[in-house]
Amino acid sequence: MTGPLKLPPGPAYGATNQLLRYSFRPIEFLEECAARYGETFTLRLAGFGTLVQLTRPDDIRDVFKGDSTILHAGEGNALLSSVVGASSVLVLDEKPHVRQRKAMLPPLKGDRMRTFFDAMQGEALTVAEQWSGAGFVRADKAMQTITLRVILRASLGLQPGPEFDQMQHTMARLLMHVRHPLALVMWNLFPLDRYENSRVLPFYRMRRKFDSMLFENFARQRAMDPDDRPECLLKDLMVATYDDGSTMTDNELRDAIVTVLAAGHDTTALALAWAFELILAQPDVVSRIEAELDEVAGGALPSIEQIPQLIYLDAVVRESLRVRNVIPFIVRVLKEDFSVGGFAYPSNVVLCPSIHLLHMREDLYPEPLRFRPDRFLERKFAPHEWIPFGGGNRACLGQAFAVYEMKVVLATLFASLRMERKPGAVSRPVRRGISIGPSDGALLRVVERRRNNS
Repeated sequence: MTGPLKLPPGPAYGATNQLLRYSFRPIEFLEECAARYGETFTLRLAGFGTLVQLTRPDDIRDVFKGDSTILHAGEGNALLSSVVGASSVLVLDEKPHVRQRKAMLPPLKGDRMRTFFDAMQGEALTVAEQWSGAGFVRADKAMQTITLRVILRASLGLQPGPEFDQMQHTMARLLMHVRHPLALVMWNLFPLDRYENSRVLPFYRMRRKFDSMLFENFARQRAMDPDDRPECLLKDLMVATYDDGSTMTDNELRDAIVTVLAAGHDTTALALAWAFELILAQPDVVSRIEAELDEVAGGALPSIEQIPQLIYLDAVVRESLRVRNVIPFIVRVLKEDFSVGGFAYPSNVVLCPSIHLLHMREDLYPEPLRFRPDRFLERKFAPHEWIPFGGGNRACLGQAFAVYEMKVVLATLFASLRMERKPGAVSRPVRRGISIGPSDGALLRVVERRRNNS
């Protein structure tokens, strides 16, 4: 081991106080600590241990390339098991993680995600109709509806109808319980292994109800001829095999599907809400989006073949994900001593590549507070420089799906509507469970329709 045998500086007040400050003012708290203690600093959050925030690109690269037997991300995400389950790829490490990730990755790449273009565009058009003439509306609520309906179709093959509506309603209520600003505190007080059979706590009651619906769906689809099953993630996972030739159990299927539902719904919805907040504040960005849509689609809605041609819109999405981070940092629990950035860290320290603070580095992103999509047309950023989806062997499985859905939804709505923010509106970053969303829901209204796309 090299380097000083001490932790970087950080707040001296108690771990409970730090957790509460991070819960209610997450971005402001991280920025204050960085300004006071420097590029690398230590937090102590009650129930989560000692967390060292890393903001230097080279340090983050070294962590992403580190040995996964030493750097445990799943252990650091253990609190998520209350939602996604014990066999979720999010909470596993080492060989179990590799096994589950290998089975889940193929259906989430390439052509599969493009098969849901019609669903993405159709749901966005429904929102366009609802917004027209409705006055000011919360973008986050509408985006949650779009992304939940799309991911239900993508993961389970559900079509609109009674079962779809019940699944949507139950999943929405389940996730509502994990969006509270104090969710981090509550999950420590009421862990799954102690309260999962509770008849009092509404979250666990709703979880059991949703699980029952999922298992009924699994049984029905298992009874079908494989060729007759709807095209969806579940169909692929039912026939996926591990290296030993075995297939997923119903519990493993449940955890895989809920992982995709939770991670592929709420985070994408918040990212879209933040995108509206940023885009509508800059008329020149709106004009360039509209001009590109007109050039590529010729005055019509963009088709599936035209989405890849929306180069400027792609840059807009990437810049939005840089400026507004839905997840402020990611975690790696050390299982052995590990050196990075001149410090030698002992086991049990949690190293945290800081998504937000990395994306705010002046030397990497000049004028970092400025929303300037052109920076993503001018250069390509390395995997350890732009990390809204994490990185290394733990990069988000749904990254391609999320970026694609954001492009389809934004392209559809900006092709259909002219929108504006509420005068004087301010969207402060506030905690929604483990995620960060706009305090006002990114309020906006439709000024006029650009064209009739009915």
